[in-house]
Amino acid sequence: MSFFMMDKEFKDMVYEGLSKMLKAIANANRIEVIEILSQGEKSVEGIVQATGMTIANASQHLQVLKNNNIVKTRKDGHFVYYSLIGNEFLALHQHITRYAVNEIAELGKMVNRQRLVNDSQHAVSFDELELMIGEQNVLLVDVRPADEFASGHITGALSIPLEVLVTRLKDLTNENEIVAYCRGPFCMLADEAVKLLKENGYKARRLDGNYPEWKLRQLQLS
Repeated sequence: MSFFMMDKEFKDMVYEGLSKMLKAIANANRIEVIEILSQGEKSVEGIVQATGMTIANASQHLQVLKNNNIVKTRKDGHFVYYSLIGNEFLALHQHITRYAVNEIAELGKMVNRQRLVNDSQHAVSFDELELMIGEQNVLLVDVRPADEFASGHITGALSIPLEVLVTRLKDLTNENEIVAYCRGPFCMLADEAVKLLKENGYKARRLDGNYPEWKLRQLQLS
C-alpha cells in the first residue's frame, strides 16, 4: 500500500471520529441539554423538569452525549447525576453559542427581536459590571432556578428566580441599578426579568454574559 493510501485511510478514520462527535452535538434537544448542564450537574429528572422532555427521550440524548465523552455521570444512591465532561468542552460550547449569535444573521435577528419585545436590548458587559460592583451601585440578580444558583453563581449575586420575582419586588430598592442574568444568549429569563422590573419602576438591564462565561473568565484570571 502506498504512503498516499495509508495517509488517506488515516485521515478518513480521524475525520470520521471527529464527525461522530460533532453529530452528537448537532441536535436541538442535545444542545438544550448541554446548555442546562453548563449551569451545573443535574439528574435525568432535573433535565426533564428543565426541558419538558420525557424521561425516555432525555435518557436517550444523555446516552449519546456520554458515548461521545461530552458528559460524565455520578451516582448518588438511586439517582444518577450528569455533568459536562470538563471546562474545555464548556468553553467550546460557549464559543459556539457566541459565534452563532454573532455570525448567523437569522439567529441573531431572532434573539435581538425577542430582546426588543422585552425592552432588554441594552446590556451590561462583564467589565462594566466589575466597575459597578467596585462603586457599589448595582444589585446583581440571578433569575435562574434556585438549584442552578446553588450549583454555582456569580460572586455577589442574589438568587431571585423569575417565577418569584413579582413577589419579591418589595424587597428590592431603587437606589441601585439592577442587573439580571440567566443561562446564556438563548435564555430569555433575564430579558423577561428586565421587562418586569422596568414595568414596576426599577432601573434594570441584563448582563451580556452568564454564569458559565463568568466561571471561565475567573479561571483565565487565576
